[in-house]
Amino acid sequence: MKLIMNIATWNDRMYAKHPTPYLGMAGFVEKIRVRKVQQLANLKRSDTVLEIGCEAGNLLLTLPDVNSKTGLDISLKALRKAKAHAKQVKATNVSWIQGDAMKSFSFKRGQFSVIICSETLEHVLDPQKVIENISKICNKNTRVIITVPNEKPKLILKNWLTRAGALHWLMPNIEEGQSEWHLHAFTRELLAYLVKKDFTIFNSSSILGLHEIMVLKLRSEKLKRF
Repeated sequence: MKLIMNIATWNDRMYAKHPTPYLGMAGFVEKIRVRKVQQLANLKRSDTVLEIGCEAGNLLLTLPDVNSKTGLDISLKALRKAKAHAKQVKATNVSWIQGDAMKSFSFKRGQFSVIICSETLEHVLDPQKVIENISKICNKNTRVIITVPNEKPKLILKNWLTRAGALHWLMPNIEEGQSEWHLHAFTRELLAYLVKKDFTIFNSSSILGLHEIMVLKLRSEKLKRF
């Protein structure tokens, strides 16, 4: 575990060094991931959507028109880019909030019908706390979609491309080896272990073997407490 003194400042610095959307092969994989999230979200016009760790809004702003979209991120640099992006595409019913997902949210339980947390848990100090905080704003109908990178196959691919001298050609701006922005090395098993206390897994799949994606619903015993 890396020692991070100020997580907000650190995320600003990391986002400046590793901005999204990605280019080349990494960008291709990113587009597939976004399409998979869109498919599993199965959004209706009446839905209210929260994305936790929205960065520059590259996923949130591609979702179909819904009642409302809210993006939350700890990085002010990313949020400034998100606001500019939203203005550029003339997005409506979108709001942006600067916040730390490891702290309790101020949202009401059931305020959002869909909550997306995509490629975020690997960047936080305590993924379990973020998952717990998400559970506190869910009701029985809330659909939660989480994606994480599957670190081992990604490293194998990056190392192979590095040895072939093709990494920076096929994946511009992607660093060699383990990403300095990743505080945790996720697998499907680790993600399943972290969510099982609060959620039931309704769907679990892999994106090209490089990312894991799960659709979750709040566990019934959790609902009885409220």
